Amino acid sequence: MVCSVVALGRLAAHLVLGLVLVLTRPLASLSAALSCLLAGAMLFLRIVLLPYWRSVPPSEFRAWFAKHSGRIRSLMLPLGAASAAASVGATATRLVDRGDARASSVAAAGTVGVVGVTVAVNEPANRKFANEQLSDEETATLLARWALWHDVRVALGLVAGVAAVRALSDR
Repeated sequence: MVCSVVALGRLAAHLVLGLVLVLTRPLASLSAALSCLLAGAMLFLRIVLLPYWRSVPPSEFRAWFAKHSGRIRSLMLPLGAASAAASVGATATRLVDRGDARASSVAAAGTVGVVGVTVAVNEPANRKFANEQLSDEETATLLARWALWHDVRVALGLVAGVAAVRALSDR
């Protein structure tokens, strides 16, 4: 009986290891694709939308943001969460199969950092822009803070994307 339990345990371990080996490359590819998409979407916000937001009067910005922020959120939140999940998963499979997990770990840290900044700083500011009665001065101050932390997210996202692509060549 003990031998069959040990044999069953070994079989389960081999099956898990086999599954990990099968998932390593697809998860690394998914991590790279999603991390790069996330970085690109954040660059779009930084290069296109942020200058527009700064160019219009604060009251017009708040009205625009209230009207369109839901669409931005419906893209960015799932993209950030999926990117972080794929990057953490890619790192986990590398570690289980004892592969080089340095680049995938950097990608995971970067995407998790993007999510952390988003949840802690940018999303609360987004809710204020869309729902609160802010003065023009309060809007400008909050937008400057939002932009600073968005730049941190962009940097983290770019590092994550590069690292995730680099992890594709790690064996």
